Amino acid sequence: MCHEGKKIYVKENPVGKFDHPDHPPSEGRPMADETGQRHWEDQLLQSQRLEALGTLVGGIAHDFNNILNVITGHVSLMERWRENPERFAKSFDAVKKATDRGAQTARQLLTFSRKAEVVTEHVKIGDVIEELTDLLREIFPEKIHFSIKIEPDIPIILADSNRIHQALLNLCMNARDAMPLSGTIAISAKGIGRAALNGRFRGAEADRYVQVEVSDSGSGIKKEELGHIFEPFFTTKRNGRGTGLGLSVVDWIMKAHNGFVDVESRVGTGTVFSLYFPVLPQTAGVLSGEKDRVESPKGGGEVILAIEDEEPLRDFLKTILEESGYRVLLASDGTEGLQTYMEHLNDIALVLLDMGLPEMSGAEVLAKLVLLNPQVRVISASGYVQPEVKADAFETGALDFLPKPYLVDELLMRVHRALRADAETTT
Repeated sequence: MCHEGKKIYVKENPVGKFDHPDHPPSEGRPMADETGQRHWEDQLLQSQRLEALGTLVGGIAHDFNNILNVITGHVSLMERWRENPERFAKSFDAVKKATDRGAQTARQLLTFSRKAEVVTEHVKIGDVIEELTDLLREIFPEKIHFSIKIEPDIPIILADSNRIHQALLNLCMNARDAMPLSGTIAISAKGIGRAALNGRFRGAEADRYVQVEVSDSGSGIKKEELGHIFEPFFTTKRNGRGTGLGLSVVDWIMKAHNGFVDVESRVGTGTVFSLYFPVLPQTAGVLSGEKDRVESPKGGGEVILAIEDEEPLRDFLKTILEESGYRVLLASDGTEGLQTYMEHLNDIALVLLDMGLPEMSGAEVLAKLVLLNPQVRVISASGYVQPEVKADAFETGALDFLPKPYLVDELLMRVHRALRADAETTT
């Protein structure tokens, strides 16, 4: 499809290139080649993820300093305003918002830096867009503005939210680089029917798609370059400004989701990238409306052993769990945790285990707990853990994994679920 002064480029999938890891090998290609291809794809994704992280580090460091300044400043004000409930509450709210922002930034850092697991789940594309743009507003230059338009009732898609984050981040960073002085990044999302894709993409078979557009008001892409932008290591940026992996990764991610990507661009006017995610039959009737608020479940006096080396976190866990109806035992390291568990083995209903313990690791503690009691119920927790370590914890006997920083509602829901569900349904 062509427009005057514009070119739409639709990249087809050559045989044997960028196959989805769950697809069978392309016809005529040995399995060994398929294994090598998957390894290359994994390395490509990780390399580009680290490139993106490096680009963001300066802005993130600046943002964290601002967050710390807000927290320390308002804590000092709270000490002065103890007798003024209105002012105290105002500073308290400011500290809470700052810590929430810091926690969200930390989660984003982990998403972008780690060799993330492929996790297919029900994804609300609007939530992904809003979470990413909240971060980018903080770390992109102030003269870069965002315009977000998400239509209501967009169907939920079955996807890997980490990879969608990566694709949108790559497009936004390209847009930023195309507007060195100032400009607008516009992101929109809506549901469309298959008829809108007819004649544009081979293999568009789903009845409905979610369309996400990322556009900028930047310099645009030359016609002679447009046909190469999805090729690995092709870049129009000057030396030191990129490796040319960003758009090839976007292309790979869309193919992995059985989706499509195209682009319109005009030099001096800007560029529009369009992503199309298929809506599978089992998710077509599910809409991305507001989440129903559910009151956190209460305990019934069950005993929980929390093994956590950070004293403020131990105090937090004791307070929130006791307020929710549980009895709590605390341990500051693995040795103390195992001793406490042996002393109260018949009383403890659940162990909340930090995987980043000093000296004796959480993985070692978990293995010893299982030896003491093969039926022990354990929730492992960590701010960051390698996917293979997390998988080993499940294999050893953990019922669930709880990411840090702790969110109160999620903590209580996971505890409630672990106490009442079998291992097969919890994991």
